[in-house]
Amino acid sequence: MASIGIVKTLFPLARFVAGLTVALFLTGCGGNWLVGKWTLDQERTLAEISAKTDAKNAQEGGGLLKDIVGGLQKGLSRVLLAQFEGVEVEFTKTEMRRVQDGMGEAQIYEIIDKPDPSTYTVKYADGDIVTWGKAESGIRLKLAGERGQDEMWVYFRAGE
Repeated sequence: MASIGIVKTLFPLARFVAGLTVALFLTGCGGNWLVGKWTLDQERTLAEISAKTDAKNAQEGGGLLKDIVGGLQKGLSRVLLAQFEGVEVEFTKTEMRRVQDGMGEAQIYEIIDKPDPSTYTVKYADGDIVTWGKAESGIRLKLAGERGQDEMWVYFRAGE
C-alpha cells in the first residue's frame, strides 16, 4: 500500500521532468544565443580578413599582382565594415534592432534553420535571409562573397 502512495506522489513529478526535458530539447537546450546587445568587433573582423587573405596569397604563390589584389580585398573589407561602425545590434526573442546615434530600425525575425548548435539561419520580415554564428567572443554575421569571392564574417562582441 505504501508503494502505491509513493507512485501517486512521484508520477506528477516524473511527468513534469519529462515535459521539461522535451521542451528543452525542442528549443535547442538553452534558448536563443542571439538574444542580447552586440557591437562591432572591428579588430577581430579585420584580423580574420587579413589572415584569410594572407593565407590564400601564400597558398597560391606570391607576386606583385596577388599582393595588389589582396590589398584591394582588405580595402573593400574596410569599406564594408563602415556600415557597422557605431551600430548596436540588439536581438530579442522575436525582433532585431539596429541603432546608430540614437536612431534605428527594428525587424521581426525568425530562425528558420539550425545547421549546427553554433549556427542559425535567420529570415527577416523583409525577406532577407542571413547566417549568424556563435563565436568565442560573441556572435558573427556571414556576408556572402560575390562572384567566386570568399565569404566574410563580421564579428560582434557583447554590448553594454
